[in-house]
Amino acid sequence: MTSLDRSGGPPIRQKPDPTAAGRGRFEPVARCWVCDGATLKRYFQCRMNFSEYAEQDPELHEYTGEQVWLVRCASCGFGQPEALPTLPKYFDRMYDQQWSPTWVEGEFGATYKDLIFRGILDELAFRVLPDRRRLLDVGAHAGRFMHLAQARGWTVEGIELNPRTAAYAEARTGAAVHRINAHTLSLNGHRYDAVVLTDVLEHIPEPGRLLAALAGLLEPGGIIAVKVPNGSAQLIKERCLAWLTSHRVSLAENLVHVNQFTPSSLKLALERAGFQRSGVRAAAPEMPPVAGVRAVAERALRLGLFAAASLPGALYTPLALHLQAYATKSSR
Repeated sequence: MTSLDRSGGPPIRQKPDPTAAGRGRFEPVARCWVCDGATLKRYFQCRMNFSEYAEQDPELHEYTGEQVWLVRCASCGFGQPEALPTLPKYFDRMYDQQWSPTWVEGEFGATYKDLIFRGILDELAFRVLPDRRRLLDVGAHAGRFMHLAQARGWTVEGIELNPRTAAYAEARTGAAVHRINAHTLSLNGHRYDAVVLTDVLEHIPEPGRLLAALAGLLEPGGIIAVKVPNGSAQLIKERCLAWLTSHRVSLAENLVHVNQFTPSSLKLALERAGFQRSGVRAAAPEMPPVAGVRAVAERALRLGLFAAASLPGALYTPLALHLQAYATKSSR
């Protein structure tokens, strides 16, 4: 049996609770990944659509039409799935995107995140001593941030699991781009003065485990910089757009944004992973290329919202669509 989503999307199969063990497609998640709280309340139902994977990965494609609830922790405000797919390496398979060489090259040259990247590099230059300039970019993508950091005098390395973007980043920067996870890299003895995750942590289930592994990669007194979407503000934005236009609310389709951070839960996640002096602020927005009046207006709107979100007290309002955090590894 199918029904149309009220927002006008494609048909969705009507199914029982997606955590039902009898179907075997999902495994319940009983406790909060940030604070280990057990009181988790449903607040948004996500849809899955893997129609483009019909030939590439038929098993992943079979999840098309499934639904899974996001739940919010009553203790810390963090949002996460009520259940996770049982398909082996579900997230690795979802991110196995076979981008063309032309697209990857374009990503290296794209400037839409440069405002974010410059802000991070400015802050790191202030926080890290001049003689400590070893930086790891986690989720290096095509190497744009690594390239900009090199121009600022950093000795850079990256972690990137997609073989196409990893190879391109390595070729363009001449720096090492590791195709292994942070825990394995730590066991191999690598150490850095700064670790950067830009739009990465929201994609990794059980984010505390990754943060703890990254703490192991930092020298004492080293700095971690983390940028993520503000989950609660993003949901309000999506609902407003749906109310004003034909936009369909989309928050974590396919569980791409498996973690829904708030300012408080992001700070708590860093502290629980062993970091100190953590601070969270509004993050700079992506800036679309200037091409016509509409693009200019959109850039002005984004900059205006960022300025407003940076005002005292505005971090906890819907104006702060993205979060930027910095924290320090203990010097002991």
